[in-house]
Amino acid sequence: MSSIFPAGELIPYEGPDFLVHCDTGVLGLEVTALCRQDPRTEAGKLAKIPERAKARYQRMNGFTPVDVSLAFSQQAANLKIEQLTRSLTKFVCAHREIDGVCPRGDLPEGFLHIGIHCPIKEIDPTGRWYGVRSFDTTTATKLQVESRIAEKNGRLARYRFSASRVWLLIVNDQFLGPGEVCVDPCDLAEWRFVFDFEKVLLFIRQPGDRGAVFELQHI
Repeated sequence: MSSIFPAGELIPYEGPDFLVHCDTGVLGLEVTALCRQDPRTEAGKLAKIPERAKARYQRMNGFTPVDVSLAFSQQAANLKIEQLTRSLTKFVCAHREIDGVCPRGDLPEGFLHIGIHCPIKEIDPTGRWYGVRSFDTTTATKLQVESRIAEKNGRLARYRFSASRVWLLIVNDQFLGPGEVCVDPCDLAEWRFVFDFEKVLLFIRQPGDRGAVFELQHI
């Protein structure tokens, strides 16, 4: 990943997440993600809807296998999972003869796109139902980074029972969809943080690259 990290095998562990046996002793590495938690949690719930709706659709008499692609609108966050599942099932049942993308004006509440197609039998003869959540990406704030550090810093005393030195690695993946934030390296050059870890590192990874590691500055 980076020359910042010492050579050695990463051994999975519980508190901290990894141990590395080095010439200078045992290094502990705790890993956390930088994101907006509410949108990320919401997307996880919405991800269950396509399979639930497919199962309900297949229990209907005389159902025809179809592939269904969909995208949730921002409005979906205000609707119940059961309502979205029921309306999707009902919509597909009523439009199952369509082979294409349904007009946006006809879509049920909470949906931005619904496509209904003949299934590709070699992939799934019963039909694939899959969807994505519409999302926005915001610039990460210093407060968001401080929050991740503070949460882990409170557990540091326990980590030191297993490692003489402990580093915190904050991962900022900028390709995960809902809840995504983007850290500006120029901001990192100005920010200072309070922490008791020997090092706090931020790993920024964009689509298609190997990423870059930045060492955060202590107050």
